[in-house]
Amino acid sequence: MTQVAIISDVHAGVRALADALAKIERLGCDEIGCAGDLLDWGLFPMETLALVRDRRIPTIRGNHDRWAMRDGRDDSGWDLTPAAIHFLSALPESWSRTIDGVRVAFWHARPGSDMDGIYPDASSAELAEMLDRAECDVLAVGHTHVPFALRVGTRLVCNPGAVLRSPAQPMDGTMLFDRESGKFAPARGPGGGTFGILDLPSLRFTVHDVVDGRENDLDQRGERERDTQDRSRP
Repeated sequence: MTQVAIISDVHAGVRALADALAKIERLGCDEIGCAGDLLDWGLFPMETLALVRDRRIPTIRGNHDRWAMRDGRDDSGWDLTPAAIHFLSALPESWSRTIDGVRVAFWHARPGSDMDGIYPDASSAELAEMLDRAECDVLAVGHTHVPFALRVGTRLVCNPGAVLRSPAQPMDGTMLFDRESGKFAPARGPGGGTFGILDLPSLRFTVHDVVDGRENDLDQRGERERDTQDRSRP
């Protein structure tokens, strides 16, 4: 069995990231991956990038990282060094690998988009289409800061929530994109201070608190319940 720790949406919270990495090490995880958004809202962008780089954590580029790379500074007003911009430019938009016979893929929001986030009310058909598009058995995403584990048959879509627990400034809810209206809209929940652990090949996914490593409750619905909800939709 392999345990893969999944982090996302660190948002320059280097202290929360360090706490998460310490808990991940204590829990004995074999590997770790990051689903993006290293920057914005926290106080320590350069330190966050340095820690991810020094620990050689496989990381994909989130929308906030993309914006910071474009502008040369993060949303909190911190200027980025040329080395930091180079680091961000080298991050891929997705990451995939087969582990214990299971195809695992990381995308920030969903396959093909770093803005159009997935929420726990997504239909089974929509989730299956995303898994097919990513050509994977497990799709790990971030962006929304909402932790969940949603099974579609023998496959899984999961979100570990956000590592950042104490933003230096209020999070701007307009940073999330609502695909129904085609406009930016407030986030559906504040989130914060969590990471995930994926057990392979069983596909068991748990979400843990950054502070003490304890396991949190999350949306983890079975296939039968999801099918019932899908049929009840108008």
